[in-house]
Amino acid sequence: MNVWKSKNRHKYLLQYHLILVCKYRKKLLNEPIRTDIIRLSEEICIKQNTIIKTINTDQDHIEPISKLHLTSFPA
Repeated sequence: MNVWKSKNRHKYLLQYHLILVCKYRKKLLNEPIRTDIIRLSEEICIKQNTIIKTINTDQDHIEPISKLHLTSFPA
């Protein structure tokens, strides 16, 4: 369920859907690499005060869906 946030008379729900692809769509993301990428992504999100809703992975791409607060900006 998506929960709208409110701040200073504004309602917002910021979500980013990224698709990160290996060069030439090579099948490089095996299970140990995928688990490392997911673990590192979760650590970064804790530091940046964001939430990862889902992370879908395959052998050639990763699709995270992140939820940000209004004070956070993707860099």
